[in-house]
Parts: sequence; C-alpha cells; structure tokens
Amino acid sequence: MTHHGAEWNKRYASAERLFSASADETLMALTSDLKPGRAVDLGAGEGRNSLWLARQGWQVTAVDFADVALRRLADTASADGLPVSTVVADMTEFLRGGHLFDLVVLSFIHPAPGERADLLATAARAVAPGGHLFLLGHHLDSLGHGGPPDPDRLYTADRLDGAFPGLKVLRLENRERAAGDTGQALTDIVVWAERPVAAGVQP
Repeated sequence: MTHHGAEWNKRYASAERLFSASADETLMALTSDLKPGRAVDLGAGEGRNSLWLARQGWQVTAVDFADVALRRLADTASADGLPVSTVVADMTEFLRGGHLFDLVVLSFIHPAPGERADLLATAARAVAPGGHLFLLGHHLDSLGHGGPPDPDRLYTADRLDGAFPGLKVLRLENRERAAGDTGQALTDIVVWAERPVAAGVQP
C-alpha cells in the first residue's frame, strides 16, 4: 500500500463515516437524462456517488487506494443489492488497463501538479465513444477554506485547459456553494465533457 493509502485509511478508520453520504447534486443533474451504462468512480472513497449511480442502474467500478473506505462502500452495495465492484488501486495505474466507460467520475480528486496531467489525460482516454467525463474539485479561490492546503493542487480554468484530449468540453465553470458543516462560502470547478461518436458509428 502507498504512503497515501495508509494515511487515508487512518483518516477513514477515525470515524464511522468521514464524508457526506449524499451524491453530488451537479453530477445527479448532469446524468439524469443519460442511459445508464458502465461507470467508473475514481477516488470513490465511501461511495456517495458510486452508490447513487448504481441505484440509477449504472454498473459501477469504484476505485480507491483506501481499502477501509471501499469496504464500507462494498458492504452498503451488498446489503442493498447494488451493482458496484470495488478495486483497491492507484487511479492512473487502473486506467492504464485500457478499460472504457460510459461515465468517468473524478469528484474532489486533487493530484499533485506533476501527476495531474497524466491522470486527467488517462481518464479522458477511458471515456467510451458517446460517453462522458465529470470532474468536480476545489477552485483556487477556496484556498484556506476547503480542499488541500497546497494551492498548486487546486483547480483553475487555465490549469484544466487542454487537459482532456479527445473530449469535447461542454461545461467548464465555477460553482459557488456553502460548506455543509460550517456554512463557509466555497468555490468549486465543474467539468462536463463527452467523447464524440464518429459519423456512422453506433456508440
């Protein structure tokens, strides 16, 4: 297990639940009209988005390097009879396996600057023709209020420009919200992109 995996396992083990159990509202809205297919939730954690997608009929693969979190996710999925499989792995290494998905989700994943381009490009390549990619993360404007304390890990539109080769970016915008626990004003960034289907090819 990586150092980061051990660190996150310690955090997850410190509480019965570390993060909200509610799926992200923007993800819910953007996928509401999509036909369910194969989805991958990268850095799935305890599975708030994975479980919601599975309840909508998606076949979900949840990837994280924290097995404590994935065990919680798997227990809930099993109890509710939901189609979620869990994979303990580094996200980028998993994606290099060549799997294709109809939906790729990266929710509040903030890689180091030297790792960001590789992860996002690899995630883009995992989107099947006609499929979509959803990214949600803390904007640089939230520094000191939410997200990593390292400003280089936070997102801006410039840092995401050209980050998703082969995809058509449909939305790249900021989202204002209040943190659920403190009410602190936060700024997120949202990306919604799709892989076009070649003319005459069925997705």
